Amino acid sequence: MYELIDDYFNNLIELPEFKRLLELKDIIRKKYSLLIVGFKTNEANYNDAKRYKDYMNDFNELKNKLIDSKRKLYEKEEVKEYFELEKKIQNIINNDLDELKASISSQFKNNKRKCMLSRKNTWHLLILWYNT
Repeated sequence: MYELIDDYFNNLIELPEFKRLLELKDIIRKKYSLLIVGFKTNEANYNDAKRYKDYMNDFNELKNKLIDSKRKLYEKEEVKEYFELEKKIQNIINNDLDELKASISSQFKNNKRKCMLSRKNTWHLLILWYNT
């Protein structure tokens, strides 16, 4: 079974969409590093302050900084393309999982499928079958 999963991922990473996604990730990291740091900093500040928003005078200012920094980053063409490709790849995986589920569903009574896709350094697909 692990060989099948390895084969699946080897095919997935050979897709032009996946290769472009990796290119864009590198481009975005290099080209927009200051915007990324600004966004992550504003996001952390906002999340820290959210617990105490009723007691903070500048909470709305923190919120507006977060919104502005996110907008500046997400309006970049490479970032837009990155998220479009990410969605397209997720749809490919979901469709493949639906086909797999349909082809073997009669073999498993009361089983459910879980799929988790992580966007950390690499894409990981984890399929867990369990009886309910």
